[in-house]
Amino acid sequence: MKKFVSVTIILILLCTSIFAACDSGSEKIRVATDATWPPFEYVDTDTNKIVGFDIDLFTAIAEEAGIEFEFVNVEWDPLLAGVAQGTYDAAISSITIREDRLADMSFSDPYFVARQIIVVKTDSDITGISGLVGKKVGVQTGTTGDIEASAVDGVNVTGYDEIGMAFVALLSSQIDAVVCDTPVASGYVSKYSNLKAVAEFPTIEEYGIAFPKGSDDLIEKINAALANVKADGVIDQLVQKWLVD
Repeated sequence: MKKFVSVTIILILLCTSIFAACDSGSEKIRVATDATWPPFEYVDTDTNKIVGFDIDLFTAIAEEAGIEFEFVNVEWDPLLAGVAQGTYDAAISSITIREDRLADMSFSDPYFVARQIIVVKTDSDITGISGLVGKKVGVQTGTTGDIEASAVDGVNVTGYDEIGMAFVALLSSQIDAVVCDTPVASGYVSKYSNLKAVAEFPTIEEYGIAFPKGSDDLIEKINAALANVKADGVIDQLVQKWLVD
């Protein structure tokens, strides 16, 4: 009888360990990011690691929520498609919460507010949105900057896979201007003395973490952790670290 009880206890303990391991593994999620958008997400050429505002923020959120995760570096269009199709559990990549995107995916609460801004060379005569008419304007394809620039009649929009390619084209005078998010523009203007920002579009962009539809439990957990991270001043610290010269 004692032998039977001992075997039973061992089996129960083994099953408990197996289920616990399975449950622990289920918490690991794949988080997509397009690491071509400094200072929010980009690859550090010295370490070959993905770094940036969004990377630090999600790491803090995941730690607060007790979630295991891995970042997956993926291009912008496949990133959005992958979230919509459920290929990735989440995505953080300076993603603006837009009505058209809400049809295909869900979002966390907003964590950052940005705008779209025009960047030109210092000798340019472009001073505002109307000055883009008849000009060649570079954007990252599929972004809010692409949408806003394309909505201006008479603008010749050129899309690039990475925003850095648009700035290379601007610096080499292949295009006349770049339209992108304000913090990204600030980084390039600070780096290159022959660039300047001249005008903002009348829009407000709220960044959110994207999820496949039906991710209610994960979103609830992320939102709770995001609220705690905000309350602890982490976002303010990241602004100072990544966005303030």
